Amino acid sequence: MRKLSRTRTTVCVAIGSLSFVASCGGGSEQPTGVTPPAVASVVVAPDSSLLIPGGSAQLSASLRDSKGAVLTGHTVTWSSADNSKVSVTQAGQVTAIAVGRVVVTATSEGKSGSTVIVVTSSLARDFSIIDAQFTQGVQDATGSIPMVLSGLPAVVNVLIQASPPSTTPMEIVLRLRNAQGTLVYSDTVITRLPLASSASYLSPTVQFLVPSARLAAGLTWQVSRDPRGVVADDVPSNDVFPRTGTQALATATVPPVNIRFVPIVLASNGNSTPGVTDAGLTEYLRTLRSIHPLGVVNAHIGAAFTTSSNFGTAPRGGEQTFWTDLLAELDLARIADPSESTINWYGVVAPPTGFNFTSYGGFSYIPSSSISTGARTRTSLGVRTGWFSQATQARDLVAHELAHTFGRQHAPCGAAAGPDVNYPVAGGVLDVAGHDVYAWANGLATTAATVSPSTGDVMGYCFPVWASTYTYKGVLQFRQPQVIAARSDAAERAPTRVIIVRGSVDNEQTIKLEPSFTLTARPTVSEPGDTYRAEGLDASGRVLFSAAFEPTVLDHAPNIRHFAVAVPLSADAEDALAELRVVGKARTATLRRAVDAIGISRAAPVKVSVVRRASGAPLEVSCAAGSTRGMLVIDEATGAVLGAARGAAMRAIAASRARLSVLCSDAVRTTRASVVAPD
Repeated sequence: MRKLSRTRTTVCVAIGSLSFVASCGGGSEQPTGVTPPAVASVVVAPDSSLLIPGGSAQLSASLRDSKGAVLTGHTVTWSSADNSKVSVTQAGQVTAIAVGRVVVTATSEGKSGSTVIVVTSSLARDFSIIDAQFTQGVQDATGSIPMVLSGLPAVVNVLIQASPPSTTPMEIVLRLRNAQGTLVYSDTVITRLPLASSASYLSPTVQFLVPSARLAAGLTWQVSRDPRGVVADDVPSNDVFPRTGTQALATATVPPVNIRFVPIVLASNGNSTPGVTDAGLTEYLRTLRSIHPLGVVNAHIGAAFTTSSNFGTAPRGGEQTFWTDLLAELDLARIADPSESTINWYGVVAPPTGFNFTSYGGFSYIPSSSISTGARTRTSLGVRTGWFSQATQARDLVAHELAHTFGRQHAPCGAAAGPDVNYPVAGGVLDVAGHDVYAWANGLATTAATVSPSTGDVMGYCFPVWASTYTYKGVLQFRQPQVIAARSDAAERAPTRVIIVRGSVDNEQTIKLEPSFTLTARPTVSEPGDTYRAEGLDASGRVLFSAAFEPTVLDHAPNIRHFAVAVPLSADAEDALAELRVVGKARTATLRRAVDAIGISRAAPVKVSVVRRASGAPLEVSCAAGSTRGMLVIDEATGAVLGAARGAAMRAIAASRARLSVLCSDAVRTTRASVVAPD
């Protein structure tokens, strides 16, 4: 469920992958002798009905298994809580007998779902506003989710019932008032659909679009039906909602989300580079803005980053090692960046020409806590827009991977790796219907179209996607101002001379250390409960520095964790440093200077070669010292890391005459040379 291809239509896919199967989320023919799945949930539709005595309605029961797939062929038993008021046949046909409110239940294999049947007098003509909710794309059944200020507009969904059903159009009015009771906004819409004896948020009776600029803290609201009294109604008391008067509008404020989109240059695959443009960022951000409570989103394109990680051999590529190696390199570049190390970085990969299949579509880190810094946050990767056969997949990946950096785990849809055990809905689908406010607000639709509850959660591996209330609330909690402030305080330590100790932990059994780099960056902040320790030692084994840390989780590789710890390093400690050591979970790993580097001072000059073989071509950069185990190339004007590599040679994209710093690591110590990029 993780393989991705660009050449065929997708029915069921992973957010981080793409595959082709016969069906997704639906029933399938069972081979002879196979026990059909058990019923896990029963949903009755409609969720309520209004009838007069003698009236009838047809109910339906939808059965799903534990994975959210629709089941057929199972016996359903119908029952009424009060047969003197409402009767029901075993085919789901209800008949109103006497005035009252009765629950009707459908049961299959011990699982039940219910609906409410309200029987009202045949003498009254009643139009009733039964509910109204504000939403910016996701709202729970009780309407408790607040509107995020400075973000999307809000849609007000209104549910109106009529007894008996009516086709008469009428005015519905929304009014917003400030804390002093002064009217600050009003809008009127005309009912278009026939008014029935039942209504639900799967098909709201009317919708209002409230501009973002009109949303503010301290507002109250109320919806009224036919305030001029044009359409006769025998029960006027339910022509307003809420019934008791205006209701406070729940709002929330979250800090801006800042995203740096980084074009990734694949030096080992013909320098394949995505054409990320400012105009194209709208598409990258569409799903993110549609389904997450983010408020202001600031996005820009950063300097291209060149990697030597190989995408694979055509036509199949994008295996786990490619993504995990590249993710670690890009996170190193983020940590080393002097101005943007504390914002989200999203690397964009263009699968090279000849590839039509990638095992994964993206990768990301999941922070270990809400105030995590360093490698435990803010770095993600994904395939460029326009490459997948599933048109929305690349933009859905942005929302998926960024939500990982907001602390979200996978939803159990489509066999997602390492699913969140607390996800509340079987099969990883939504818990309630969503509404596409973004499309209406941006002129892409004339209403906020309903998103079916059977849609997969964005954190799963199924398409199409939306956010469940569980995911939405989790992101909103993570993005609260006090949480962001704590993370910012931790991340905004003054840049100083640091050594970045890097590596990975495999299944809590093996610690692998990568070549370190010494440069100027913000130190990593240790947190309570960190279980690993990075140390630097001199030749005699004396500890020169020590820092606690916790490796971070990778979303699609739950058995592998990465770390990149920026530890302050004095000049004396740097001169004496001979060995790095990481200790954790009863495991220890060490990294020593390359043998041919021992005795060489960090101040010793290093010979660096920089060649451009044709105008506009990438630079070919190499460290002449045979002791080189890793390299970085940095633009001295901006501080941006332009590329990273293992070994003593790499490529980088740089403008003619740009001044560059080339860092050559002997695994433990770093030497630096300043060079000018040739024409």
